[in-house]
Amino acid sequence: MGVIRLGCSGWDYRDWADVFYKDKDESKLRAYSRIFNTAEINSTFYSFPQPGIVFGWARYTPQDFKFSVKLNRLITHEKMLEISKGVGDDLKRFCELMKPLQEAGKLVCILVQLPPKMKFRKDRVKEFLEILPPDLHFALEYRNETWLTDEAHNLLADHNVATVAVDEPLLPPEIRRTSDIVYVRWHGRGEKMWYNYHYSKDELAAWIPKLKEMSQSADIYGYFNNHYHGYAPENCIDVLEMLGMATPEQIEMRQRISGYWKGKVTAKVVPRMLSDFFEQEKEDVTTLLSGYIDASRLEKAREIKDIEIFELDMDKIVADVRGYSIYIDLVKRFILHDCGDWRRTAREKRFCKHIGALMLALPEGAARSVLEGINRQQWEFSQYTGREDVQ
Repeated sequence: MGVIRLGCSGWDYRDWADVFYKDKDESKLRAYSRIFNTAEINSTFYSFPQPGIVFGWARYTPQDFKFSVKLNRLITHEKMLEISKGVGDDLKRFCELMKPLQEAGKLVCILVQLPPKMKFRKDRVKEFLEILPPDLHFALEYRNETWLTDEAHNLLADHNVATVAVDEPLLPPEIRRTSDIVYVRWHGRGEKMWYNYHYSKDELAAWIPKLKEMSQSADIYGYFNNHYHGYAPENCIDVLEMLGMATPEQIEMRQRISGYWKGKVTAKVVPRMLSDFFEQEKEDVTTLLSGYIDASRLEKAREIKDIEIFELDMDKIVADVRGYSIYIDLVKRFILHDCGDWRRTAREKRFCKHIGALMLALPEGAARSVLEGINRQQWEFSQYTGREDVQ
């Protein structure tokens, strides 16, 4: 009989204040680890962490706490697993940084999330899988339909790499067993943004038989990524209760979260101060956006739902759209992005479909402010290089 550990994808979200966290001065990780016994670390995808940060994760969590960590985007999105581009050295560096977690017995898995554009290429994938350290567990999340083949899954199984089961609009919510562990991610099913979604009890109940069946022969690690408004911890506890595993502390927390939102109207995206700062003008966002993007790209932008906004304040916007990074600095006046089409549109100071999709997903006041504030002569449209000096 395997163990089931469920938690959230990250724990440091602004809109969890008051909803999940009571004391603003207490360490969020310490408070989180009193409720859940596992967490998925997403910050490692954007930058290689300082050693002291990793030591802190190991030190300030209970002895039985477990982490999964997301592999850095340099390997998955920029070099796309190509060994010839030095991925082996990058992987070694990343795994070395995770040693404190591994030595503390707290590292259960490294998540390899691929960009949606990455198709299954057996030779490239096989070369990458062959350099994975045998003393670590890995889980691979593909987001392209070319991976939905027996050949792809057999290759992962040959290297004991888990196929990530996902609950999202693009791929079927199936558990394909390719490892001695099972890895599940609930992204949400939001119409505008996947992650801004609250699962119903019926939607979650459909997962219970699958989890129970798989737990008969494997350990299960699952993470909720629908983090807006504290939906992730609430839905995670919902599933734990359906499994008969919820603790009194978790039940109390779920009641606290649901009670907080009773009688409240939730905004589409958390930071309310942005939309409060800017007056509503007559021109709508689509009209303003059409000055930066052609009709074809705008139409494609409307269809994009895989949008995650990590930071949204008066100084900057940091987001991930279909696996591509977008960094907008409202003070220094530049936009960094990394899709192929951006290389062409940026030269003309125009938007690609991914930035168009982000503008459509922002709160209306925030999107309008950004679009009205961009002066092509004063702003830089540049290629994202993965450097940390944008912070």
